Amino acid sequence: MALANRKIGYDEVKPRDLHFDMTDVPKYWMNNDPWTTHWWNALLAAVPDGERWVMQCVRKNLVKVSDEKVRKAGIDFIKQEHFHAREHDIMNKAVMAHGVPVDKVEDAFKRTRTFLQRFLSEDMQLSTMAAGEHFTGTISAVFVDHPEIFKDFDPSLGAMIAWHMIEETEHKSVSFDVYQDAVGSYPKRIAGMVLMTGIFFAISEYQRLILVAKDGHLFNWRSALKGLKFQFTQPGFMRLLVKHYLPYYSPNFHPWDHDNRAQLRAWKDTFDATGDTMKAYKAFIGEGPVSTLKSVA
Repeated sequence: MALANRKIGYDEVKPRDLHFDMTDVPKYWMNNDPWTTHWWNALLAAVPDGERWVMQCVRKNLVKVSDEKVRKAGIDFIKQEHFHAREHDIMNKAVMAHGVPVDKVEDAFKRTRTFLQRFLSEDMQLSTMAAGEHFTGTISAVFVDHPEIFKDFDPSLGAMIAWHMIEETEHKSVSFDVYQDAVGSYPKRIAGMVLMTGIFFAISEYQRLILVAKDGHLFNWRSALKGLKFQFTQPGFMRLLVKHYLPYYSPNFHPWDHDNRAQLRAWKDTFDATGDTMKAYKAFIGEGPVSTLKSVA
């Protein structure tokens, strides 16, 4: 299954140098709720440095890859991640303008990354980054399978995150395939995932609590229950995440075992026809028409 599925998906990877206006993003941009918003703030704060780390790891290892399709996809992947890091830098600044110290979250991740780079071999760094990309792929899969979740986002930020999730889905197999070609060790692959799982929960849960406390909402039980409801019951984001996360531990896993290319079409067709990220976002979440016209540009 994994070998067969490796043959799909590479033609999906398309770098788009897009810019988003995030000057009017509200403080509580997710569901108008502190606990839910700060869960996402904590998780997304680490994106710029994380994207640059994975770019570095993949770039170093492309020379070890013999499959030209993987190499080309790897180059386009690096371009996509560069644009993602840039836009998330802007998002972090927009959030910080409300007094939310997401820069402290990013600094904590940078210290972790620096420590790991000092002590991990290049093979293990690539394994950890492949695991990190699986996390972004699984988060994206939840959004792609359940785009209605975006209806609780502020649209200006939702449009940017939707673009990011679309492209994370497009390149979800690239770092995995680079790892398989450059290293290929199953035990190392699993060790990288165990390490990245710890990093994920340290950022999303512990750092969220710090942001909530700094914002004066640590004992806002109504907001806490609302945030936990989002994570575990309705829509149950973490519950939905687990079903995409666990297959990684199979020796025969490949990211395209879950082929969700068709779910990307509403966004991609509308953007290709109009060049308008907001129209593409609305089409993706079912609040606007899906364009069937092709751009003449």
